[in-house]
Order: sequence, then structure tokens, then C-alpha cells
Amino acid sequence: MKKLFLAGIVALAMGFAFISCNQSKSDAPVDIKTDGTAVEVLTDIVAKAKADGANWSIDQWKYVYKQAAIAVKPIMVQIAELSESMTEENALEKLADIEKFQAEYEPIEKLMDEFTELAKATENGKAVDEDKDFEKQLTEELGLPDL
Repeated sequence: MKKLFLAGIVALAMGFAFISCNQSKSDAPVDIKTDGTAVEVLTDIVAKAKADGANWSIDQWKYVYKQAAIAVKPIMVQIAELSESMTEENALEKLADIEKFQAEYEPIEKLMDEFTELAKATENGKAVDEDKDFEKQLTEELGLPDL
């Protein structure tokens, strides 16, 4: 009985080893920087998308889009707050704040534009970029403001 039990354990272990070895690379998460400033994270994402984005699965593109959204969320919140706080009375004052903010935001905007172009250049990236249900889910999940 012990031999049968041990044989079953060995067979199960071999099965797990076989399954883990046969998982395709496209099902693995993308190794990208997820901590740091928005510029650092987006720079890494753009570099990885250039190098290997054509080989990413839809799930990998979704993962990368989510990480990009997480990186830019503080900026999106700040834009929303500036917009909401603007009134006729303080428009000139807020305009100066917005112009200052735009100068800081410009490198991030360029990286996001480049990332979107890279995504649209691949079949799976384009599918994710155009997936409105995914966009809605991501907006709700991360609590992103409507801009």
C-alpha cells in the first residue's frame, strides 16, 4: 500500500512538473517595473513593449495596460481635481496651475502616446486598446476619474 501511495505521489509530482514546464511564455506575467515614478514605470513599459510586445498575449497586454494606469492614476486624479476646482472667479489662477502641471506631465504624456502606438501596432495590443469593456472594468477597479 505504501508503494502504491508513493507511486501516486511521484506521478502527481511529475504531472505538476510537466504542466509547469509546458506553460507557454505568453501566459506568464510581463516582467516590468511596477514601482517608482510614473516616468520610470512608463519608460520600462515602453522599452519592454518595443522589445517583446509583438509576442504578448491579450492577458499580458491587459496586465501592462493596468500597470500603466496605476502609474498615471495620481496624475489623472490631480487633473480631475484641478478641473473641478476651476470656477469663473479663479480661472486665471487655476490656468497658471494647469500650465505648470502640463509642463511636468509632458514626458508622461509622450510615453503614454508611444505606448499606445506600440500597442496598436500589434494584434493583441490593438484588441486590448479597443476593448471598451476592459477600459470600463479598469476604470472602476482602480477608481480612475473620468477625464
